[in-house]
Amino acid sequence: MFKYIFQLIDDADPVIIIPFGGYANNKNLYAQARVLEDEGINENIENSFSKNIVRSFKRFETDEKPNVTVKAIWQGNEETMISDEEGYVYLNTKHRLKLNHHKTLWIPITYTIFENDKNFFSITYPVMKPSISAEFGVISDIDETIIHTGLDSFLRWKVIVNTFIKHNEKRVPIEGAQELCSKLYGGSTGYSENPFFYLSNSPWNLYDYLKAFLEKNNFPKGALLLRDIGLENKKKTSFLEGNKFVKIKHILEAYPLTKFILVGDAEDLDSEIYLEIAKQFPNRILTIYIRSTKNTKKVNKVVQLIKNTTYVDILLAESTKQILEHAKSKGYIAP
Repeated sequence: MFKYIFQLIDDADPVIIIPFGGYANNKNLYAQARVLEDEGINENIENSFSKNIVRSFKRFETDEKPNVTVKAIWQGNEETMISDEEGYVYLNTKHRLKLNHHKTLWIPITYTIFENDKNFFSITYPVMKPSISAEFGVISDIDETIIHTGLDSFLRWKVIVNTFIKHNEKRVPIEGAQELCSKLYGGSTGYSENPFFYLSNSPWNLYDYLKAFLEKNNFPKGALLLRDIGLENKKKTSFLEGNKFVKIKHILEAYPLTKFILVGDAEDLDSEIYLEIAKQFPNRILTIYIRSTKNTKKVNKVVQLIKNTTYVDILLAESTKQILEHAKSKGYIAP
């Protein structure tokens, strides 16, 4: 409702493209971007209550632009796309690049809007191509696993406070989360550059906010995958149709020779989702790490799931120390 009221009183802003990164394997590129009116969001401006409210309103008051022609260009190759009704463009194509590398590659993609055959707007943003020397991949939830979102608060009121009022500079990671991610990234030698995929049910509107948070707190650089609150917000009959499951499934299909460690928490459906992934992709999941929460009922549910699980290694941990000790014992991280 606020969006349509705002449209009545707001002049048209310049049309831009917001890239969301992505990932690549030996053959294909998978990336996403969105065509919007520029609302002038700046994550680095003054941190105050009023400025945070304005900034948050702008994130969700997006004027998407459908039916816009966008050209994606990378290293002599290109693909033309048309933005959908929510303004999104999806790059899912063969990259035709010869890649043989022992370091993580970041392939720059330039997105361009043409108007009357002239370059109207361009922006370049990279996608991740994991090193061929990576020992494993890591898929980590963000909400209540890396950052406190307030999912466990009464009526989830803290979600509103954290999302709309707190600047990313004022938010801190869950204790030990950065150390855990950094050590998993380094692997058994400390230098492996294992690929990271960060997953959240937060909307794509918060991409820049969460990216800035991860960078500020020195988390390993990786692909950040969120959710479309428009097209993807239709009622689901099960979590098998939900954002997290679908995106994890696609990652495992994109890297069929890579094994993964999954990190989540007991507050959401992470344990159910991860166990189903392990069932559908036998011998592909090395370990599932689930952080305990204050919600006894949800923790007990995870305990019961673990008791009934024999096909994959899963640990419910009270602290990061427990996870680190387990990871060392398995040889995932350097001693």
